[in-house]
Amino acid sequence: MKTLYLCGAGNSEGVRLALSINAAKSRWDRISLLDDDPGKHGRKLLGVEIVGDFGRLAEVDPEAAEVANLVARTTAGRLAARRAIAAYAVPFASLVHPSIDLLGAELEGDVTVYPGATVGPEVRVGEGSVIFMGAIAGHESRVGAGCVLASNSVLNARVELGEGVYVGTNATVLPELRVGAGATIGAGSAVIEDVPAGASVIGVPARIFAERAAASDPGPAPRTLGQASIDPELERRLARIWAEVLGLDEVGPDQNFFDLGGKSLHALRVNERIEQETGRALPLTDLFRFPTLRALAAHLGAEGQPVPSAHAGPGRPPAGCGGEGAARAEFRRRMRTRGARTAR
Repeated sequence: MKTLYLCGAGNSEGVRLALSINAAKSRWDRISLLDDDPGKHGRKLLGVEIVGDFGRLAEVDPEAAEVANLVARTTAGRLAARRAIAAYAVPFASLVHPSIDLLGAELEGDVTVYPGATVGPEVRVGEGSVIFMGAIAGHESRVGAGCVLASNSVLNARVELGEGVYVGTNATVLPELRVGAGATIGAGSAVIEDVPAGASVIGVPARIFAERAAASDPGPAPRTLGQASIDPELERRLARIWAEVLGLDEVGPDQNFFDLGGKSLHALRVNERIEQETGRALPLTDLFRFPTLRALAAHLGAEGQPVPSAHAGPGRPPAGCGGEGAARAEFRRRMRTRGARTAR
């Protein structure tokens, strides 16, 4: 018998998964949590104690322990956590709920599969990948290493995901499509064509709003503006909004919104907050095109429109923004509809 160390105390579903597996198969005689936030140490999550940070793994006998990475907010964060954990040479454990039918499927290394997920025949799932509740990997699909299939996402037959792809909640990828490494598919999106590596897509049908690889479009996203062009008050207000929406204490001016854990629904909430507090309607695409505080503040300042005070109430969107407002309303409607279907 061994001890299982669960790394990351922000995922109670992962803790419950491990407890369910152990109740069915008695794989470990002890389960403990590790988290690098010292404020969490000594607490318990579903009865499992948070005994220290990842560094505790240096004291562990690799022959008598296994480790599981519960970090899954972003694929980049998950990969970083996995690298930190791997440095201690404690073997990784797969966490697959006992109810999952894996007949004909192939799991490469440590894979996490939550209850209610479907893994079709002849599916191959790469090491370090996660398939959340209700997600479907259709038959003959290929899921690269370090991918995340969020709740109720669907890969239809023979879909290929590169390494580190994030497929958002309720997103759908049509059969026989390829999604390049490091791509992000926004919640509720419908992917109907191949997605290039590093791209962020959102919508029905899904469209590219950002690319991490070198972009062929030299549009405004890479524009550099002098520090004098950025309104410090606007940047501070944007930082506060981002921090509140993402649940962070603070946000640096050059940190990437999506590296901080931002997803399409977070982007929608940020846009709504900016409109409420400044009276200006910000196209949803702008946060994808300008994903750092400094870039977004520079973009807003470069538009030549005065920014109302922080006490200004919601204003009417500028002329010409009605289509974007309608698009956001339609996006919200689709998400409410999908959420209602899930609840049933």
